[in-house]
Amino acid sequence: MNVSHRPATAEIYQTDLEQHLFAPAPRRNGRAQSQLGIEPLADWLRDWWQNGLSRWKAVAEAWNLG
Repeated sequence: MNVSHRPATAEIYQTDLEQHLFAPAPRRNGRAQSQLGIEPLADWLRDWWQNGLSRWKAVAEAWNLG
């Protein structure tokens, strides 16, 4: 930056804003779920849902209304 040219605050803000808005997106490595540790919860929830469905299906088959 030139010492003779002192930018105004508006110029600095505009430059920072333009860099923020038009900067390329950061690279993402891997899946976001593995970073958050959601996979064990997702596995448990899937197992719980599948077991619940099979239990309700068995109850419905055992309880014959006809």
